[in-house]
Amino acid sequence: MFKNNNENHVVNERITYVDQLRTLSIIWLILINVAFTFRFQNSATLEEYVLFTSFAFGVPVFLMLLGLLMLERDYTDIKNFLKTDFIRILIPFLIWNTVMAIIATINNNGFILTTATLYQFYLNFMKQHWYAWMLLGIYLSLPILSEFIRSWKLKGAAYYLILGVIASIIYQALAYYNTPSYFNLTFFIGPLIYVFAGYYFENKEIKLSHNKIVTIGFIIFLLTSIIIIYNAVVINHYTFTILLHHYNFFTHSYLDVSLIVVLQAIGLFLVFKYINMNVTGLLIPIKHVLENRWIMKFTTSISRSCYGIYLTHQSLIIILTTLLSPYSINEAYGTIILTIIILLTSWFIILLLKKVGVPTKYIGYD
Repeated sequence: MFKNNNENHVVNERITYVDQLRTLSIIWLILINVAFTFRFQNSATLEEYVLFTSFAFGVPVFLMLLGLLMLERDYTDIKNFLKTDFIRILIPFLIWNTVMAIIATINNNGFILTTATLYQFYLNFMKQHWYAWMLLGIYLSLPILSEFIRSWKLKGAAYYLILGVIASIIYQALAYYNTPSYFNLTFFIGPLIYVFAGYYFENKEIKLSHNKIVTIGFIIFLLTSIIIIYNAVVINHYTFTILLHHYNFFTHSYLDVSLIVVLQAIGLFLVFKYINMNVTGLLIPIKHVLENRWIMKFTTSISRSCYGIYLTHQSLIIILTTLLSPYSINEAYGTIILTIIILLTSWFIILLLKKVGVPTKYIGYD
């Protein structure tokens, strides 16, 4: 979470825009999962579909932040890396994934301990938290990726991103026309495309004013969001999307790696990175809001609790689904209310456990 870079706006050695992006991403990720769970009917509603298909930038942004924070570190001492960095990802995952699997199993099978119950627990444990499973794999690859980046710097990241863009376009066309193919560039359209993008746009010097970069980033984010919504809702009526998400044959992942979403995440990244720098004019009031003492305390605390919030919020959704009927909730405002409740509850759980002395490496707090 820390990075030595004098050009970044940092407070107490934390990168301000990283905390802001992590906070925004976790809020939207919870919003998407709530919208996906609490809906009126089995077919997708407008609210659920727009949220799920159009603003699923949370995980891509998380991966970009991982790239800028972790990719250039020295992992020569692999044993120490496994005992420090990797273990801070692994232990909270094992604990909270077990908790979620228990809750989900009891919810479906009751309290009776049988072979079927144990098997259901196994399935729930293996099938939940797809992002955390993916994150474990990325962390294990960091010592290898770091050697490449520290040798090739921006040229290496650019090379990977060029191949990633080409692969994304190819597989987007194959998916759109439902065409099977043995052509294999799938390595370049996995989560690493976002990891390398985060490193690249953190370190690439863009020879434009900060105002222009923020404006360009916002336009990219806005246009890509409009394209996604228009295609998904207006053209295909919730039934089909041009994107590479919803577990698909080519990527074997729920992560969307279509070029449009890559650009959407990059646009949002640029907005928050550069609005925290030397902006002028109409952007100054926005920067002042982001710099408000209470807002900064909130974003810092949420950011530090982010991994724990991610790992706990789906358990809370299961509990709420049991207590409340999804069909009884007005999705127009219920999604927002439930998102706030789940966010604050998950946040409170992490902070409470920290307060009573549970080691932070066990609960997902950095």
